Amino acid sequence: MRARNGLVKFAGKWPIIGYDSQWASNTHSVNDGIHSLRMKTRYKFTLSWLLMLSVTLASPLAPAGSVSSYYADIDEAGWHTDSTVFECLLTQQVPGLGQAVFYHQAGESLRFYLQTPATPMQAGRALLTSQPPVWRQELGVRDLGYVDVTVSKRPVALDAPLSRLLLAELERGMVPTIMRRAWFSDQESVHVGLSPVHFGGAYADYHECTASLLPVNFSQVERSTVFWRPNERELTEAMKAQLDDIVTYTNADPGVTGFEINGFTDGAGNPRENFELSRIRAFAVHQYLVDQGINEDMLNTRFFGSAPQFRIVENERSAADRDRNRRVTVRLLRD
Repeated sequence: MRARNGLVKFAGKWPIIGYDSQWASNTHSVNDGIHSLRMKTRYKFTLSWLLMLSVTLASPLAPAGSVSSYYADIDEAGWHTDSTVFECLLTQQVPGLGQAVFYHQAGESLRFYLQTPATPMQAGRALLTSQPPVWRQELGVRDLGYVDVTVSKRPVALDAPLSRLLLAELERGMVPTIMRRAWFSDQESVHVGLSPVHFGGAYADYHECTASLLPVNFSQVERSTVFWRPNERELTEAMKAQLDDIVTYTNADPGVTGFEINGFTDGAGNPRENFELSRIRAFAVHQYLVDQGINEDMLNTRFFGSAPQFRIVENERSAADRDRNRRVTVRLLRD
């Protein structure tokens, strides 16, 4: 549903509220049909319009007749959950605008964004409020703060704390609403609201999804580095935990086809001993992955000792430089 200049737009026409001459002329030819509409349909329309109108009238940002509002109709409002162990999405279609998306990727924080092919909002700071639906006016309006709006296909993107706040307001049955000037006129405001209708069930599914997310995503384990203390030859518990994340991800992603494991040392000491030490460390990682169930045929393990061309810091001048060079790298290969 979209309201503009005091009119409520529904199903491509401007009925009931305000006046539009073309619509009025069309009305005469379908007048009898209008009287035959079911009471249920009329009730849904009334609720849809009241939800939009209650939020529009509560706005402190723009005078009457200068608001373009984007809200889902009551009979069409709904939330959809997409669930995998890699990511969880909770989305709502916002007619005339695009999508509202809560997105939680494995290993990352929750975030919210609006997805739209072309934003009607002007770049700058937008007011974020929580509006009561018409049937819960006793709750009152709550200002949640200001958010940035950019001219892009994701004009509004919120961090984890604000995203969680939006979820909490929706769970209360409120209508989180973003208010910003229109890009085409400083005299017109744009309101984008999230409907709480049918939120509870989808939110429960979303919670179940987030509880099943992997601890890491591919970008976090695609290139991993295990660092070693001087003369260390055995894996510590911290190293094993790092490798466990790699194993967990690999077991969940059939697209992983192989591993490249490379061992290196710092430049201190005897080069021949360093070469052997790099071999011991590389195969300590190799064997641990095999022990955790990784197919050994997937592993390509090499070692390079203290060869300068493979150092992160080629000219070591401090203990910190040497710390960076003592390492075993693990790279995942994926189709």
